[in-house]
Amino acid sequence: MENNNTAQKNNSNRVLFVCLIASLALNIYLFSSRSSIQESYKAEKDSLITARVDVEKELTDTYAELNQYKGINTRLDSLLQEANGKVDQQKSRIESLIHKEGNDNNLNKQLKAELEELKKLRDQYLEKIDALLVDNEQLKKDKNDLSSTVETLSKNLENTVATASILKAEYMKVEAYKKRSNDKYTTTAMAKRTNKLEACFTILENKITKPGSKTVYMRVIEPGGKVLGNRTNGSSTFRQNGSNEDLLYTFNKDIDYSNAKQDLCIDWEEQDRVFSAGTYMIEIYIDGNLSAVASTTLR
Repeated sequence: MENNNTAQKNNSNRVLFVCLIASLALNIYLFSSRSSIQESYKAEKDSLITARVDVEKELTDTYAELNQYKGINTRLDSLLQEANGKVDQQKSRIESLIHKEGNDNNLNKQLKAELEELKKLRDQYLEKIDALLVDNEQLKKDKNDLSSTVETLSKNLENTVATASILKAEYMKVEAYKKRSNDKYTTTAMAKRTNKLEACFTILENKITKPGSKTVYMRVIEPGGKVLGNRTNGSSTFRQNGSNEDLLYTFNKDIDYSNAKQDLCIDWEEQDRVFSAGTYMIEIYIDGNLSAVASTTLR
């Protein structure tokens, strides 16, 4: 009888021990699962916060980048009004998503999609703005305002022509170009998008000067008065005729002159160069003599 009681007691202890182990295992599993869920929820929340911050920053930056061109002319202002309207619509759509979408994961995905659409919209309107700036009335007015300066420089040029053998250049045109992803160049009027400046002109007929090799120097003078250039990219100095001063030039090119009219283009591109907005003066020297002057304005 006593043995039976002892056996029953041992069995009861085993059952209690097994239950205790099972309970402990269950608690560990539930704790681990809850921790995993909490971590997943936190990561999802962090990602959502990041997406909202990115969208809000992009909205602010887009408004600022577009509206910096306001007030240049009526055509541009009309385009900016249209652009701001489109951005306002997307902003309202984003705000509606944030208030109505209850699923954080879905909201995160939709906000990221809206961010990409906003970037695409911004770039589309920047392209349209750039196209207007290339051929807008304000730029034409600026060039007309500069004509008196260029005319004065031209008169000074005529006064410095000491002999009939000095080569002159006329019909000079300066263009700014941006480089597209396909490595092709298109004209631009935006300073921040400019990659290359090009000056094209005609060297006039001169039967007196000695034919043969001539060196053409181009000087690009930024709005602040500094001559642009980099010695590692071909820039250096030359001595101007009639002066003891060495002038820094941006780029030079050797030509073979045969006493006849000759069309010539000189372009200059410097990697990582960031152009500032303003008016750039371009001076052309041939064998140390000032031959032509022109200007261009970048916004």
